[in-house]
Amino acid sequence: MGFETVTVFEYKKTLREANIEIPDFPPRTESAVIVKLVESNSRASLAGLKENDLIRVINGSYLRSPRSADQKLSMITHQDQLILGIIRRVEDKWDQISITLPPISEEAARKLMLRKVSGLDGAFLPYYRISHKHAPATRYAPNNFQLYYTERAGRPEKLYLRIAQLLPGHSRSGPFVMTTTGGRFVFESEVVPPHQRGLFFAGSLRSPEWEPVKTEILLILAEDWLNEKRQEFQQVEATHKREFKEFQFDQSRRDKAYQELNQRRLALITDMERINKKIQSAERNHQLLVQRKERLANPRTVLSRNQFKLTDEAREAIKSHYTALTTEQKTLVTRAFRSGISLGFKEAGLIQLEETGLAEQEIIRKREKQGWLWVDAPLTPDQLPMLRAMIADPTVTVHHESTPEQKFEVTPEQKERLQTVLDVFEAEESM
Repeated sequence: MGFETVTVFEYKKTLREANIEIPDFPPRTESAVIVKLVESNSRASLAGLKENDLIRVINGSYLRSPRSADQKLSMITHQDQLILGIIRRVEDKWDQISITLPPISEEAARKLMLRKVSGLDGAFLPYYRISHKHAPATRYAPNNFQLYYTERAGRPEKLYLRIAQLLPGHSRSGPFVMTTTGGRFVFESEVVPPHQRGLFFAGSLRSPEWEPVKTEILLILAEDWLNEKRQEFQQVEATHKREFKEFQFDQSRRDKAYQELNQRRLALITDMERINKKIQSAERNHQLLVQRKERLANPRTVLSRNQFKLTDEAREAIKSHYTALTTEQKTLVTRAFRSGISLGFKEAGLIQLEETGLAEQEIIRKREKQGWLWVDAPLTPDQLPMLRAMIADPTVTVHHESTPEQKFEVTPEQKERLQTVLDVFEAEESM
């Protein structure tokens, strides 16, 4: 259903430990439960349930104890209607609200189990990657074994099987081998054609092929910085005009109030001068980047080893994709494009950078040094029987050809996720 709860007692304990003031709860709510998490794109979020909502009625029955909430909710399936009587704190008041989660079909329930992430392909054009929301979001997760598919223009494109293991000191070459009670399957990684979904250019982000993309991102940064400084100048200028429109400078005045007012005026003028210098510097930098962009687009001035040209559509896609990133992700992308991925990049930063989809090759180089082996390539129709056999088999083990002694078993949860993604992909493909 897409939400998790805690008891009022646990909630108060958490607030107390965090030294946060505990609100006054309405009477007779000790048996209620509090919503601590609402998953995005879930039945709960679509129905309007929010974190910190206080649930005290489920399908018309008042909760006699927090445990009864778990019992009642565990019996609800996607085919059942769920009506929650909640109390929601709005400002300093508690409002009574009814939230209804209507029943949904099997197909809709499967779709709600998926995560949809936007990205740019090898030609820097937009696409979506759809995977199970409980599968690892990163390729580089221990014993990773999952399905995902790509989508463009609302239509499924290709189905991928992703396998990854951390095996320091072993060869990168060779396939992954899956062993079941009924047979042995080998999954080879395929070479992705240039400018198709998959690998970007070979080499570092500082290689010539990346110059058009790097310039585009630096232009976005320069424009943002320039606009920010212009707005800052306008705000200071407006303050100066508002506060000193009628001001008359009088050199002979020495009273304290006048001197403080004049100091305030001079400080604003100094701020405007300082900001204006930054604007001039930002304009020069922006102009240099525009010139670089024009030079890179001119075939007569581009190095022969840098034949890649960004289309106008790709430029818009890069700008749209980059603008949607978080501030922290933008900082990581800028750092990666300017300096590459150094030892200063911690694991959390690498995962965030991977999520941006703008530093694929740098991450691959870094992960290979760490000892990661993986395949991440499209499945052909001929390989689907192999996939179904693995899902149905009670025992499936996986190992890389170079390390048969280091195998892992595909869990029931992983098989369930494989089946869900496969079902949705085939249903969408047949429409």
